[in-house]
Amino acid sequence: MIEFHKIWIEQCEAARGIQEELGTEKALGYLVGEKLVNFVRAAGSRPEFARELPNFVAEIKRIFDPWEIREYLENVRRIGPLGHVCTDEEVEVFRAAGAIDEDPVRGAEDVLIVERIKELLLG
Repeated sequence: MIEFHKIWIEQCEAARGIQEELGTEKALGYLVGEKLVNFVRAAGSRPEFARELPNFVAEIKRIFDPWEIREYLENVRRIGPLGHVCTDEEVEVFRAAGAIDEDPVRGAEDVLIVERIKELLLG
Protein backbone atom coordinates (compact mmCIF):
# COMPACT_ATOMS: atom_id res chain seq x y z
CA MET A 1 0.00 0.00 0.00
CA ILE A 2 1.33 3.45 -0.93
CA GLU A 3 1.87 5.70 2.06
CA PHE A 4 0.97 9.06 0.54
CA HIS A 5 1.74 10.83 3.80
CA LYS A 6 5.41 9.89 3.26
CA ILE A 7 5.62 11.22 -0.29
CA TRP A 8 7.62 14.15 1.11
CA ILE A 9 10.71 11.94 1.13
CA GLU A 10 10.69 11.60 -2.66
CA GLN A 11 9.78 15.26 -3.06
CA CYS A 12 12.84 16.28 -1.03
CA GLU A 13 15.04 14.14 -3.25
CA ALA A 14 13.50 15.74 -6.32
CA ALA A 15 14.17 19.20 -4.82
CA ARG A 16 17.84 18.33 -4.42
CA GLY A 17 18.00 17.52 -8.12
CA ILE A 18 16.16 20.70 -9.04
CA GLN A 19 18.54 22.72 -6.87
CA GLU A 20 21.54 21.15 -8.58
CA GLU A 21 20.20 21.66 -12.10
CA LEU A 22 18.07 24.81 -11.90
CA GLY A 23 19.10 26.56 -8.70
CA THR A 24 17.89 27.15 -5.19
CA GLU A 25 15.02 29.48 -6.08
CA LYS A 26 13.38 26.89 -8.35
CA ALA A 27 13.95 24.15 -5.77
CA LEU A 28 12.36 26.23 -3.01
CA GLY A 29 9.43 27.10 -5.26
CA TYR A 30 8.86 23.42 -5.96
CA LEU A 31 9.37 22.07 -2.44
CA VAL A 32 8.06 24.88 -0.24
CA GLY A 33 5.79 26.86 -2.57
CA GLU A 34 4.05 23.81 -3.98
CA LYS A 35 4.68 20.54 -2.14
CA LEU A 36 4.82 21.86 1.44
CA VAL A 37 1.77 24.05 0.78
CA ASN A 38 -0.19 20.98 -0.33
CA PHE A 39 1.12 18.98 2.63
CA VAL A 40 0.07 21.66 5.14
CA ARG A 41 -3.40 21.71 3.55
CA ALA A 42 -3.66 17.93 3.90
CA ALA A 43 -2.33 18.03 7.47
CA GLY A 44 -5.30 20.19 8.43
CA SER A 45 -7.71 17.33 7.91
CA ARG A 46 -5.61 14.15 7.80
CA PRO A 47 -3.80 13.06 10.97
CA GLU A 48 -1.29 10.90 9.10
CA PHE A 49 -0.09 14.01 7.26
CA ALA A 50 -0.07 16.07 10.47
CA ARG A 51 2.19 13.45 12.11
CA GLU A 52 4.67 13.62 9.21
CA LEU A 53 4.74 17.42 8.96
CA PRO A 54 7.57 17.93 11.50
CA ASN A 55 9.73 15.39 9.62
CA PHE A 56 9.08 17.12 6.30
CA VAL A 57 9.91 20.53 7.77
CA ALA A 58 13.11 19.19 9.37
CA GLU A 59 14.28 17.78 6.03
CA ILE A 60 13.61 21.08 4.25
CA LYS A 61 15.78 22.77 6.87
CA ARG A 62 18.56 20.28 6.11
CA ILE A 63 18.37 20.93 2.37
CA PHE A 64 18.33 24.74 2.46
CA ASP A 65 20.16 27.31 4.55
CA PRO A 66 17.95 29.42 6.86
CA TRP A 67 18.76 32.58 4.91
CA GLU A 68 17.66 30.92 1.64
CA ILE A 69 14.33 29.91 3.16
CA ARG A 70 13.81 33.36 4.68
CA GLU A 71 14.62 35.14 1.42
CA TYR A 72 12.25 32.88 -0.51
CA LEU A 73 9.39 33.35 1.95
CA GLU A 74 9.88 37.12 2.14
CA ASN A 75 9.62 37.42 -1.64
CA VAL A 76 7.08 34.75 -2.60
CA ARG A 77 4.36 36.20 -4.86
CA ARG A 78 2.56 33.03 -5.90
CA ILE A 79 2.31 29.51 -4.60
CA GLY A 80 1.45 26.30 -6.35
CA PRO A 81 2.84 25.12 -9.68
CA LEU A 82 2.43 28.52 -11.35
CA GLY A 83 4.48 30.08 -8.58
CA HIS A 84 7.70 28.43 -9.63
CA VAL A 85 7.09 27.41 -13.24
CA CYS A 86 5.71 30.57 -14.85
CA THR A 87 7.01 34.09 -15.16
CA ASP A 88 4.77 37.01 -14.19
CA GLU A 89 4.04 37.58 -17.87
CA GLU A 90 3.02 33.95 -18.42
CA VAL A 91 0.70 34.08 -15.41
CA GLU A 92 -0.94 37.17 -16.89
CA VAL A 93 -1.53 35.31 -20.16
CA PHE A 94 -3.19 32.46 -18.24
CA ARG A 95 -5.23 34.96 -16.20
CA ALA A 96 -6.39 36.82 -19.34
CA ALA A 97 -7.43 33.51 -20.89
CA GLY A 98 -9.51 32.67 -17.80
CA ALA A 99 -7.32 29.68 -16.98
CA ILE A 100 -6.61 30.75 -13.38
CA ASP A 101 -9.24 30.31 -10.70
CA GLU A 102 -9.28 33.61 -8.81
CA ASP A 103 -11.29 32.45 -5.78
CA PRO A 104 -10.83 35.06 -3.02
CA VAL A 105 -11.47 32.47 -0.29
CA ARG A 106 -8.73 30.25 -1.68
CA GLY A 107 -6.47 33.30 -1.89
CA ALA A 108 -7.05 34.06 1.79
CA GLU A 109 -6.39 30.42 2.67
CA ASP A 110 -3.13 30.60 0.72
CA VAL A 111 -2.01 33.65 2.71
CA LEU A 112 -2.73 31.81 5.97
CA ILE A 113 -0.86 28.73 4.78
CA VAL A 114 2.19 30.79 3.82
CA GLU A 115 2.14 32.38 7.29
CA ARG A 116 1.94 28.91 8.86
CA ILE A 117 4.88 27.77 6.73
CA LYS A 118 6.88 30.82 7.86
CA GLU A 119 6.26 29.76 11.47
CA LEU A 120 7.26 26.18 10.75
CA LEU A 121 10.44 26.98 8.82
CA LEU A 122 11.60 30.20 10.45
CA GLY A 123 9.86 30.23 13.85
